[in-house]
Amino acid sequence: MINEIIFFSIIAGIIFLGFGGEIFFKRTGISYYLFLILIGVILGPVLGVFPREPLIPVLGIFASFTLIMILFYSGMDMKIKEVIRGSPRTVLQVTIYVVSSIFIIGLALHLILKWELIQSLIFGSMVGGETASVVVIPLSRSLKLGQSTVTFLTLESILNSIYSIVFYSAFLDLYKTGGTNWTAPLVTIGMNFTIGITLGVILSVAWMFTLRFFRDFKYTYVLTLGLVLITYAVTEELHGSGLVAVLIFGLFLGSSKTVLSRLRQKFDVAELNVQFHKFQGEMSFLMETFFFVFLGLVFVINPSEIFSNLILGLFILGILMVFRFVATKISTRNSDLNEDRRIIFLLCAQGVVPATLSIAALGEGLPLANTFVGLAVYVIILTNIVTTIGAMLITRRNRKRKIENDC
Repeated sequence: MINEIIFFSIIAGIIFLGFGGEIFFKRTGISYYLFLILIGVILGPVLGVFPREPLIPVLGIFASFTLIMILFYSGMDMKIKEVIRGSPRTVLQVTIYVVSSIFIIGLALHLILKWELIQSLIFGSMVGGETASVVVIPLSRSLKLGQSTVTFLTLESILNSIYSIVFYSAFLDLYKTGGTNWTAPLVTIGMNFTIGITLGVILSVAWMFTLRFFRDFKYTYVLTLGLVLITYAVTEELHGSGLVAVLIFGLFLGSSKTVLSRLRQKFDVAELNVQFHKFQGEMSFLMETFFFVFLGLVFVINPSEIFSNLILGLFILGILMVFRFVATKISTRNSDLNEDRRIIFLLCAQGVVPATLSIAALGEGLPLANTFVGLAVYVIILTNIVTTIGAMLITRRNRKRKIENDC
């Protein structure tokens, strides 16, 4: 039994490391995810401070809660007008990149490693194209890219996460039913999006009208957070995507001024959004920090597989980069995004989604779940390295342009 003083000291240390890592990321563009995972590996597999097995049942719930917090915050951080304006090209980018990557990675691993096809596709949906919003969004802004590029990358990071999650859910359902009905994933995907969007819109608008009467109460944010969780639970119970509903809820609430004006309402709750945005940002940061440490805690170190996993990770990275290049070239053609095509291509860092889905697979008891966690960590590390290199290249380009302009 771990001493409570040691326990709370470790928790405090993780929070300090997360805060310091955020500062380091803003100054260097190097993701602090890698350091948090390393801390988890040291505390778990290396030193054995936290045993692995008792954490697995808890981590599935923690992973879902982390995604809920991040998607709600991401939704609040965007505006409906920007989403509508940037949607066509972003949807094209995400569809080509994510869908192609999922199926090619799944088929390749099925053929090379002789994995069961459905389990291969489940893993493909984990790593097949997410770009971590908490890395890509702030990095795109710090690199002083154009507003259209920042909006494009923001929308992409949110949409590809949703795609990955929905495909994962569809293939998991197919696996649970014995893989007999291959039309089921298409039906599941359609239902997930339709029910999620519908309930997200209805509940968010209803909550705006409710906030009109609760706006002066002290704990309005806590009450809103409770409704977000209810939105997720009700949507999942109705066989929709709770995460899509949470994202739409955050998007509409964050754009309350626009939504209420369209409904010809004279009241507004925009002043509450400032408070919500601040609290939700800190909550999301805290959840992300602990989650990546937990990912390191459940990581399985097998010296005999390190080299083979690295090779597999590089192989998966190669597939991702090929389809990202194709998707970026097509989606940015004949637009003002074309100038930033190179940096869009390189900002491919993965993070929360493959991590949470691999943890969720552990909770589902999939036979290859331990392998999924290990490979997901390698893909996260490799894609973050590519993004770091991309950030360095674009920073050098900006400095060169500044010197030329000064001359």
